Amino acid sequence: MDLPAYELVAFFQVLSSMRQLRHESPAFPVLPGTRGWSYIGYVTVRRRALPIWLIAVLMFAGAGCGTGTSREPEQVEERLSQIAAEAGRPVYYLGPRFRDWPLTEVGADETGRVGAIYGTCLAVVDGCSPPLEVINQPLDPAAWSMAVGCSRLAPVRGVPALHFGGALVLLTGDSLVTVGVTGDDTATAIAVADQLREVGAELSRAALPPPDTAALQVVEAACGKNPGDTGRMEPDEGSEPVGDMRVPDFTVGQLGGGELRWAAHLGKPVVVVVGDVPYVLTGIERVLAVSASPRPAVIGLVWKPFGSKEAPAPIAEIEQEAGQVPVPVGYAAIPRPAVWFFDMAEVDAAQAGVIVFVNADGVVTRHVRTDATDDAIAAALERLAR
Repeated sequence: MDLPAYELVAFFQVLSSMRQLRHESPAFPVLPGTRGWSYIGYVTVRRRALPIWLIAVLMFAGAGCGTGTSREPEQVEERLSQIAAEAGRPVYYLGPRFRDWPLTEVGADETGRVGAIYGTCLAVVDGCSPPLEVINQPLDPAAWSMAVGCSRLAPVRGVPALHFGGALVLLTGDSLVTVGVTGDDTATAIAVADQLREVGAELSRAALPPPDTAALQVVEAACGKNPGDTGRMEPDEGSEPVGDMRVPDFTVGQLGGGELRWAAHLGKPVVVVVGDVPYVLTGIERVLAVSASPRPAVIGLVWKPFGSKEAPAPIAEIEQEAGQVPVPVGYAAIPRPAVWFFDMAEVDAAQAGVIVFVNADGVVTRHVRTDATDDAIAAALERLAR
């Protein structure tokens, strides 16, 4: 099945409430300010058109799309065994069939994703939709640091479970196992999970291997720690920023004297850490701790989200709170410059600061919260250096 107009780069975060989506790495961030587009990786699809797991169907060339024909499950299972032997990590599937749905197709890509499709693919707009798919993939910390719309469920098979992009997602080791069922049928997806088994192993309903500590921390930061918790949500369409991602010009007082002028930083990559004093200090420290070559300029922009608009705190008070700072830091006493960054990133200034990565043209290439993982910050720095 040919895929004109779809550059396959990732399949995650096709949230059920999307219009159009652009992806860069498996699993998601909604990058605001792009007129209804979300950017994460290598896929361009219509929002509100395809569920998360269907993108993987496109990626794996679609399992008898619209024809009802496929190889015998035994042949497909043999192919999956070959893929699993080369995967370097456990690969889970459901055996030769689940209920009335036989194993009809399998596939893998260079990122480590492995998918198994069950049932005959039915033609739909923009692609084809199988009744069931199981997708294995390594967790991408950089992408999950900007996850949108995931929520925690009660553990399934003894491991953390999420509802994300219209699918059930399980975290085992440092891998994600995604179960996508037509119609976002979570009850059926949980029943499917009871039949998950590693390729080459006998059917067992024992608990899956527990998640790695680092992987669990990434998921908890994105989706919450307890069942019922929900991570960052996609904003209402009317509240999305309009225009491009170009940072507006600003001039503010600089801690220690003088002015911090945005115009002075144009023409070279720069990282801007924005927020209340503690978040700015933490964000700057974390960016400077990540090795990057060449290292971009780093600046800070302090905003007191609960300060008085009529009588903002004097800069001397901010200087006293901040102490010595290793990079230029400005103070947005009139908060408009700082508010732009928070609106763009859709972050609650009471909960975190924002680390914004801006290229030499003054355009935001990526943003993360100040409590993002080190891997997320490193990935953003690497992309900025390209």
